[in-house]
Amino acid sequence: MPVLTRSTLVAAPRRLVAGVVRDCAAAAESLTLAGHRFSSSVRLLIAGDEVVLDAALLPGVRLRYVSRIRSVGPEGMTSEAVRGLATSLVHTTTLHDTGTGTTLHDEIAWRSPFGPAGRLADALLVRRLIDRMLDARAVVYRRRAEELAAGPVVVGAAIVRDGTVLAAQRAHPPELAGRWELPGGSVEPGETEPAALARECREELGADVRVGERVGTDLPITVRGRDRTLRIHAATLAAGEPQALEHRAVRWLAPAELPTVAWVEADRALVPDLRALVAGDRPG
Repeated sequence: MPVLTRSTLVAAPRRLVAGVVRDCAAAAESLTLAGHRFSSSVRLLIAGDEVVLDAALLPGVRLRYVSRIRSVGPEGMTSEAVRGLATSLVHTTTLHDTGTGTTLHDEIAWRSPFGPAGRLADALLVRRLIDRMLDARAVVYRRRAEELAAGPVVVGAAIVRDGTVLAAQRAHPPELAGRWELPGGSVEPGETEPAALARECREELGADVRVGERVGTDLPITVRGRDRTLRIHAATLAAGEPQALEHRAVRWLAPAELPTVAWVEADRALVPDLRALVAGDRPG
């Protein structure tokens, strides 16, 4: 089985790089740079999501692959082709902390059909195409992660009580009204993330919280046309009962209810982490 790898040092924290790895906007940019087409119905991937790659094999000739995400988290992501010409194609991205940032390691392994003819195509065409994909991926992912690392941060609270997590229903803007999110907001200059989250919860919910561990990966988001990083922290109530001061409603969700809610895009990506959190298993 042929295997190609690429390792890239990124001057950004591992959780942030992990967020870029699951960001379909980064995937689309890198694959377009390599001459291919990429599409997905979501921006931030979770296990079970599928993405489509229309690979440019030759001028005017494209081959479609559909890949399903097998796993995603702070340690990286794995996907596997479920439709396409190759009988097996697995892409594994692993992330490792270093003293100067994060090593992003990509490995693509595949098995070509058609016996000797397929092996000849590997040697003459497929390896070159995958090399170009990995080169473009390294350039785009490093740039995006390092830009986000230098940019503003938004924090959100996964407030847990009695095996449930608090969700808030947005009242505005119109395109997001009615959808659900974790409460939180922007970190102001000179403010720590826990202090910002405690302030936002007092303003939005009228409640005091104790801020705890990080949850899941960082998440690239766009707010009013500007790229930002969303970071979620686990939290517990310290005083007060949450009220919908700036939202339409608030509700406590049990693990089975989490996938049924119409989340905003970024918070949908947290559902597996939230289910593990309320079950008492904090991943990453």
